[in-house]
Amino acid sequence: MATTEKSNREAPQRGATGQKFRLSDRWRGYRAHHRATLSSSVRKMLSEPVQTLMTALVIAIALALPSAMLLALSNVQTIGGDLESSSQITVFVAKSANSAAVDGLALQLEDLEGVISVTYVSAEQALEEFKALSGFGTALQYLDENPLPAVFLVQPLLSGEAGVSQAGKLIASIDELESVEDVQVDMLWIQRLNAITQIGEKLVLAISLALGIGVLLIVGNTIRLAIQGRQEEIIVVKLVGGTDAYVRRPFLYTGTLLGLFGAIIASLILIACVIWVGRSVEVLASLYQSQFELVGPGLSGILALCAIGAMTGLIGAWVAVMQYLRKIEPK
Repeated sequence: MATTEKSNREAPQRGATGQKFRLSDRWRGYRAHHRATLSSSVRKMLSEPVQTLMTALVIAIALALPSAMLLALSNVQTIGGDLESSSQITVFVAKSANSAAVDGLALQLEDLEGVISVTYVSAEQALEEFKALSGFGTALQYLDENPLPAVFLVQPLLSGEAGVSQAGKLIASIDELESVEDVQVDMLWIQRLNAITQIGEKLVLAISLALGIGVLLIVGNTIRLAIQGRQEEIIVVKLVGGTDAYVRRPFLYTGTLLGLFGAIIASLILIACVIWVGRSVEVLASLYQSQFELVGPGLSGILALCAIGAMTGLIGAWVAVMQYLRKIEPK
């Protein structure tokens, strides 16, 4: 009898309570379950291609619209930056100014705050350029004297709305200098461009928020229907001890994949639009002797769009799962 009790005590325990799992075993099981869940989610989505494609297309349109507007705004800002860099303040030198006064004026202009560069164009150079560009070269030879004054081309530092305000102060300072006959510059178009850009930024932000909420609702409704379709399966899993994390994991993968697929389609739409519109933009730019080319989203933009789509899908799925999964409990 004593021998039997001793052998029973020494016999190894069997069953789940008698097993001790190492951390590495748990990690391998965790990864294996994630791989299996991801694979089953992909297969389930592929088994319903029409529904999956329609949902992904709706998400793609919702992502592509604000992305296209943001891309257009970025190109407009690039054009504005090029125009700002090419804008110049023309300072006309008084006809009575001698060479010493001209040299002194050049030093004063270079010392002003907000001036990048100063270029001097003599009266003779201005006349030669006018002859070459105006087409009146033969008529100008009958003039007794050169009617054109010497000018300074001042390149101001322009950077957005603050740059425009600084340029206005610079013009006022130049106008007060001696030997300055007149100052000409057109800053109104820069102010208009900055105002349009600011309106565009606010419009893109508002549309992005509205469509982002729309994507959350689309993914949430899709996950809600999936939960309702698998309600009996969820009850069985919970009866055998399945945790909430185990139950919600397939739905989170489904939402993430829907957002990712929608972002990929949206990226393809953006690339196609850039190629299609870019040809017309190149023709228009060539008519204005410009080398401007329409800039696409690029690899970083595509990756950012895919990350945003996947994250939006994950958030929408999480909200839907947390809202509807609590209502399904075994009785």
